[in-house]
Amino acid sequence: MRTSPQRSVSSKIASIQDKPARQNGTPRVSEVNGEPVATASLGAVPMSMSVVIIERRAFVRGCIQSILSEATTLDGVGVASVEEYLARADQLKAAIVVLCAIGLGVREADAQLSRLQAAGGSVPVVVMSDAEDPELVMTVMDKGANGFMPADISLEVAAHALRLVAAGGQYFPAGSLLAARKLMADRQSAGPGPKGMFTRRQVAVIDALRKGKANKIIAYELNMCESTVKVHVRNIMKKLNAKNRTEVAYLASGLLQEH
Repeated sequence: MRTSPQRSVSSKIASIQDKPARQNGTPRVSEVNGEPVATASLGAVPMSMSVVIIERRAFVRGCIQSILSEATTLDGVGVASVEEYLARADQLKAAIVVLCAIGLGVREADAQLSRLQAAGGSVPVVVMSDAEDPELVMTVMDKGANGFMPADISLEVAAHALRLVAAGGQYFPAGSLLAARKLMADRQSAGPGPKGMFTRRQVAVIDALRKGKANKIIAYELNMCESTVKVHVRNIMKKLNAKNRTEVAYLASGLLQEH
């Protein structure tokens, strides 16, 4: 029987964070340019390799491909979609695939990872995103991807991460793991809210939105990451079919007043 996503992700987070400090002389948790990264590494890192970049926008794809090729020993190849990569997989012979989720929502990234997973290939996959959304990190881990790279990391860290993953390891920034673990803890501790529609955490966020508070203030007062607040707001908007925060406050008022 397939384990639940939260249990699967939780075990993966624990397996990465709780590894011994070193195995065969390779650090499990290390720092690159002062940035802590949680890793699990196997084998030797190849001196040269090819990386396939999946990015729908030609300009962005070309930029990433050029930067990675110039800053590292990687031979970059760009494709516009998962379908194009799968159609050319035998020809490309990729050592690693970078799925660019920059500007994508969690649902769309999940769909693309599912297509890669369904293809049954053995090539490791790393997701690059412009936001450290804990829900996206959980999705990346649940889909069996080998790494997550925020777009604001340095080229040196990116090269380190890609070589590590190509060698059979995993790369997830420590901050991303902690945010994902906290989001899971919040979900597990939150009970049903008004009419079973919202969790208690979501009710607290809605109450703050009704008072006109910014995400940063909500995060401080509720002791959560700002990115987690954004996830809650997005989920609340979906449940209410609201287009913005003002509609959330208006539509949720009746429900909250009844309780």
